[in-house]
Amino acid sequence: MSVAIVVIVAVCLAVTLLNLILTAVLFRQLGVFVLGTSRGANDSGISVGRRLPRLDLVDARSNASVDVHTREPKLLFFGSTACSECSLIYPDIKYVEDHYDIQVVNLLFGKDIADVTAYAQRFGVKGPVVFANEEIGQAYDVEVSPFAFVVDHRGLVAAKGLMNTRTQLIKMLAPVRSVEFAEEHKDEIHVIA
Repeated sequence: MSVAIVVIVAVCLAVTLLNLILTAVLFRQLGVFVLGTSRGANDSGISVGRRLPRLDLVDARSNASVDVHTREPKLLFFGSTACSECSLIYPDIKYVEDHYDIQVVNLLFGKDIADVTAYAQRFGVKGPVVFANEEIGQAYDVEVSPFAFVVDHRGLVAAKGLMNTRTQLIKMLAPVRSVEFAEEHKDEIHVIA
């Protein structure tokens, strides 16, 4: 009888551990808990239809001023050098940056400017790379990464949210560009102005 109890306890512990792991993964993916709050990740960020705050953003590589209020569509991508999901989405962001008329502004959290610029260099990022700090994160109300804003030609937030997949990227760009997969090249994204 004691062997049966040990087996039952072991199975219960294994199920509990599996449940905890799956819950943690689900919370990360859905953003149910954002830094200890009950606010969802997609509730983060400046609201759709609003203007982004005016901040003195500086490109970490060139020391040039970065103006996110120009009258052209843009993708503001918030990532982190320590974020594995950010590394997975970067090839798709890079593809959009390389092939289409959408400015990508990379706001990267990292240890320091050298860490951020090395990360951007590793992915061949062309657009501005801003070393994001806590002040920038708070001003944009961004608490998780990868997170992005799509800004339209009027300078208003057209879309925002957690961005872990190419599909999410395509949906986010839809308000400013028609985006689709090429049937003959399923790995490519096509943006039509």
